Amino acid sequence: MSDESASRSQSNNPERPLGPGVTRLGSTAVVTGDIEAHEDMLIEGRVVGKIIVPSGTLTIAKGAKVEAEIRVRSLVLHGELKGTVRAGEKTVISETAEMNGDVITPKITIANGARFSGGIRMKE
Repeated sequence: MSDESASRSQSNNPERPLGPGVTRLGSTAVVTGDIEAHEDMLIEGRVVGKIIVPSGTLTIAKGAKVEAEIRVRSLVLHGELKGTVRAGEKTVISETAEMNGDVITPKITIANGARFSGGIRMKE
C-alpha cells in the first residue's frame, strides 16, 4: 500500500487522529502508570494512571477502557473513561462513549446516546 493510499484510508476512519506522528496503544495493550506524549495519541486498549498530551489530541477508541487523570489539548472519546479531564481546547464525547468524571474545557460536545455522569466546567 502506498503512503498516499494509507493516509487516505486512515483519514476515512473517524476514530483515528490525523497526521504523522501518532502514538498508538493497540487493543491488546494494558498500561498502568503515567503516559506523556507530544503528538496525537490513540488508545485502543486499557490504561490506568495519568495521561498528558499537552500539544495533541487524545482519542480513546470504542472498546477502550481508561481510568485516568487526563491533561490534553483536545479529547475525542468513543470508549469508556473514568476520571478527570482538563482539555485546553475542546472535548468531544461521541454517541458510543461512556464517561464518569469531571470535564474542564472551553468547548464541549456530547452526542445523543453518550452516557455521561459528572461535572462540566467551561473556561476560556
